Amino acid sequence: SRLFALDAASGCVRWQFTAGAGVRSAISVGRLDGTGPTRYAAYFGDFRAVVYAVDLATGQQVWSVKVDDHTAARITGAPTLAGGRLYVPVSSLEEVPGARPDYPCCSFRGSVVALDATTGRQIWKTYTIAEAPSIVGKNAAGTPLWKPGGAAVWAAPTVDLARRVLYVATGN
Repeated sequence: SRLFALDAASGCVRWQFTAGAGVRSAISVGRLDGTGPTRYAAYFGDFRAVVYAVDLATGQQVWSVKVDDHTAARITGAPTLAGGRLYVPVSSLEEVPGARPDYPCCSFRGSVVALDATTGRQIWKTYTIAEAPSIVGKNAAGTPLWKPGGAAVWAAPTVDLARRVLYVATGN
């Protein structure tokens, strides 16, 4: 759950930041627009589906926002910074508890969230499966079964600003 900034010449730690959960996503770096002098931020997500902007010079948190409330939601792919927006892929690990007969599987659906890169304000969110999950029956243990679910977005989105198109790949 720690992010480190290392001095490229010496390898010494310049600063460290502790996120609220483990961090597996790659870090995207870009300009943090706004008033005042030019600043840059590191953008990344954690295993609780929280996205962070951290000031590159100081390691101080600029903002953080939870982009999905599902208990299995994660950010595993790097957020993509383009045109002042941060495009965040949302995935999950629902497959792991889904193998247990007492887990009501599977209600997670992948998504991409667009955030204002300066403030973290959500601009839009779109799911890879449009239909909201609902209970469709029970398994042999009597646990509710949900559908549709899945189609997590594991990798960084690709943005084509000229065509105004966002490309994502899903898994599972």
